[in-house]
Amino acid sequence: MPEVPSLTYAIGLPPKDAIAYFEAKGYAVTFNWHDLWQEAHARAFTVAGVAQLDVLEDIREALTTHLKEGKGEFRFHKQLEPVLRSKGWWGKRTETGADGKPRVVRMGSPARLRLIFRQNIQTAYMAGRYRQMHENAEARPFWQYVAVLDSKTRPGHKMLHGRVFRHDDPFWHSHYPPNGWGCRCRVRALSPHRMEREGLTAESGARHMVTQQRDVLNRHTGEVQTRPVTGYRMPGADGAIAWTDLGFSYNPGAAGLANMLGEGIRKLEGATHPVAAATVRRLASGETFTAWQAKPEGDFPLAVLRGEDAARIGATSTVARLSPETYAKQCRHHPELTQADYVRAQDVVEQGEVVQQADNRLLYLLDEPGGHVTVVKATRAGDELYVVSLWRLSRDDAARQRIVDQLRKTPGRN
Repeated sequence: MPEVPSLTYAIGLPPKDAIAYFEAKGYAVTFNWHDLWQEAHARAFTVAGVAQLDVLEDIREALTTHLKEGKGEFRFHKQLEPVLRSKGWWGKRTETGADGKPRVVRMGSPARLRLIFRQNIQTAYMAGRYRQMHENAEARPFWQYVAVLDSKTRPGHKMLHGRVFRHDDPFWHSHYPPNGWGCRCRVRALSPHRMEREGLTAESGARHMVTQQRDVLNRHTGEVQTRPVTGYRMPGADGAIAWTDLGFSYNPGAAGLANMLGEGIRKLEGATHPVAAATVRRLASGETFTAWQAKPEGDFPLAVLRGEDAARIGATSTVARLSPETYAKQCRHHPELTQADYVRAQDVVEQGEVVQQADNRLLYLLDEPGGHVTVVKATRAGDELYVVSLWRLSRDDAARQRIVDQLRKTPGRN
């Protein structure tokens, strides 16, 4: 089996965050862009109208090549058009819809390639920008919406230009760019000193976010579906609302952070134990875990169990995850733990003594000065494993021995 790529290595490639976001996507075959809704676009790469997986792969590969090598839009067109023509994804063709009526379906075209290129590249780069700003939010906690003010700018985007919100304001859950097809808006990070110097004041979206249901036609089935779209109601008497485009009321960067880890877990489940164990050590010891600690989103793969250990607690999964909820509990009860302690989790499950505390729960005990305890629990269905507790043993021999004797006899603590 080929070695699983290191996500820390992928994140280190230029431009690191955009590439990591893009390559973490899976595949989805869909006839309409709205079949794959909002946050799902951050988890699966899709091009409306593509019903051939190999064509989808060709398009994604060309876009990823651009991100890695910085090739321009002309090169993207030149590379992809002959490939799509050879596979029949070009021009127009007639297909029979679900209602039995013939419909003309638009395949590839220069305009279509331009839209695919610009929209996906913009989304990837803005997701990377979100990650960078998020990591520096302590120093620059205020984010300013910046629109391109020309004749092509939509009224709603013009209304948002120059407005400032804190990085954790609900406004950014739906209005972090791009906010529509061809959106060129961006976000500027500001320090408190810069805010004061420029005379800026932060707004709050807490009581100003509104949602509206809108109808959208599925051209393939002829069905009308209802989808939500989010807007920001401007403070003031007129109450004007800046809506996102339909299908854009989400934050691609926030969805991408959790998605990278989800894709990593999927690959780890299919890897050999030595490869998977080495990969989680790299992830836990590098900037991936540091970024996750700053704002935990999604489960972090912290340890890989041997198959026989997973089987003891009825688990079909071998990757033990650390959830944001458990990490928050760890920070409250074990604030002394450092990143190095979490890196040791894999050593503990490989080298430690195994104590079965319940049908679905194992305690791993590494009995040595400064040793560790790691507790892993399987879900009721057995398809997921979670690290539910991790702590450091005392360096005092007598104190450590008392704790170890207790753990070997009684259920472990949390």
